Amino acid sequence: MSHQTVEASSFEEYLASDDDSLEDRAAQEVDRNERLSRFPYSVMLKVAFPERDFANRWCWQHFGPCDGECTQQYSEYRACHRNESHSHVGNWTSHWFVKTDYNFGFSEWYFAESVDRDRFVANVDSVNWGEHFPK
Repeated sequence: MSHQTVEASSFEEYLASDDDSLEDRAAQEVDRNERLSRFPYSVMLKVAFPERDFANRWCWQHFGPCDGECTQQYSEYRACHRNESHSHVGNWTSHWFVKTDYNFGFSEWYFAESVDRDRFVANVDSVNWGEHFPK
C-alpha cells in the first residue's frame, strides 16, 4: 500500500478557506460555473499532488482522455506521452484550486455523466500516492 492523504471535501469548504484571496475565490467560482455548464457532475477532494496524478490516470484509463489542454507531461503518473502542446476532447476534466499545505490542496473532478462521477466516487478510497511512493 502506498501513502494515502486524500480527504473528501466540497466547493463550499474551499470557499470558506483562507488559502486564496476573496478575489481569487470569486474568480474561481466564475470559472467553475463555466466548467459545470459542460461537466455538471463534480467531486471535490483535498489531495496531495501524487494523488491527483494517480486519480487522473485512473480517469484516463476508465473514461478516456481529460478534456482540454493536456498537462500530462508534468504528471507523476502519465497517461498521455505526447510532449508537445496539444489538447484532448473528453467527457471529464479536473481543476486544481489552491495549495493548503506543502503539495496538498483542493482539486475537483468534473464529469459529463453522473454514472462516471459515481464510478469515480466509488474509487476514491483507492486513490493514493501510487507505486512511485511505496510505504
